[in-house]
Amino acid sequence: MHTANKKFVEQLVRQGRIKTKAIISAFFKIDRINFVPDEFRGEAYFDIPVPIFSGMTTSQPSTIAFMLEKLQPRKGEKVLEVGTGSGYPTALLSVLVGESGKVFSIEYFQELKEFAESNLRRYNFKNVMLLAGDGKVGFPQEAPFDKIVSSAETKEIPRAWEEQLKIGGSILTPIDSKIVLAKKVAKNKFDAEFFSAFSFVPLL
Repeated sequence: MHTANKKFVEQLVRQGRIKTKAIISAFFKIDRINFVPDEFRGEAYFDIPVPIFSGMTTSQPSTIAFMLEKLQPRKGEKVLEVGTGSGYPTALLSVLVGESGKVFSIEYFQELKEFAESNLRRYNFKNVMLLAGDGKVGFPQEAPFDKIVSSAETKEIPRAWEEQLKIGGSILTPIDSKIVLAKKVAKNKFDAEFFSAFSFVPLL
C-alpha cells in the first residue's frame, strides 16, 4: 500500500468522509495516483478534482466517497456505472462488489475509455466491463441491475435506467447540482432522497 495514499485515506476517515468498513477498505486498496494523468500526479492526494481528458475532470475523492456511502454497493451485486472517467470509481466499485459481482461502465468519450482501461489494467480486475457509448440508454443486455450510478449531471433520471433497475435497487445520480438517491420500491414507483451542494459535468 502506497504510504501517501494510506495517509490520504486516513485523513478522509478522520474527517468523516468515509464511514463504512468495506468502503474504507476499498479506498485503501485503490491508489488514486494510478488514475490521474502524469502531469497531475502531484495533486493525486489532495481532495480536489483533477483534469483528465476531453475537458473532463475526476470527481474529488470526498464526493466519490459520499456517493458510495449513499449507494452502498455490496458483494455479488451487478452495478451499472455511467461515466467511467479515469476509472477510479470503477475500481472502487469492483472491489466493493467482489469477485461474485460485476461492474459495467459506460464512457461517452473513446479517449477516456482507453485512459480508464490503461489505469484499470494495473489491477487485473476480472469483474469489470468497459463500454463506449451513450450512457442514457443504459446497457439492456445485462439488465436488471442492483445499482446504477452516474457521475454526470442530468435533468432527470433517464427512463432506460428506471426500467433496467431491479425492484429494491437504487439509482444514484446528480440532477441540477443535487445528488439524488432513487430507490425502486415497485414497478414504476421510486422513493427519492436529495442531497445538496455538488458540482458535476453534464451527461452527454
